[in-house]
Amino acid sequence: MKPLRLKAVDDDDLEVFATVLQSARMPLAEVTWVEEDSRFAALFRRFCYELPGGDGMQVDCALVLDRVARVDTWDLDGLGGDGDAELMTIISEGRRETVGCISLVFRNGGLIRLETDAIEGRLADIGQPATATDTPRYAVAANSAAAGDDHHDA
Repeated sequence: MKPLRLKAVDDDDLEVFATVLQSARMPLAEVTWVEEDSRFAALFRRFCYELPGGDGMQVDCALVLDRVARVDTWDLDGLGGDGDAELMTIISEGRRETVGCISLVFRNGGLIRLETDAIEGRLADIGQPATATDTPRYAVAANSAAAGDDHHDA
């Protein structure tokens, strides 16, 4: 498999990043913001959706966003410590004059909000895919429904 290498310069590109990183796990110890370089970086373990049966494979992937002036986090206890967080999506919020925000939204309410004057990012695989250690959340729900295990509250 050829490693994935993507570039983002607009909202559409960030939507592609969000799709590629859906259900990816981010180790809390592998997140950094280098203020003097205006750079945010995080390591993810993403599912290889682009491969046939790719939700059964994972690969490490680096997300780097430049031109980041400020970073705020909510409900991500231990950022920089043990554990991990599951990414749900990436949202690019409207620009006000020269300032915009990119939000990384995590399962269970966690959020990283990046203040930036432009979208300038890269996403790149690191290493080779390996057998997945878990299953994407959407696949668990789909498999349960197919097996007749979905429950609905009245």
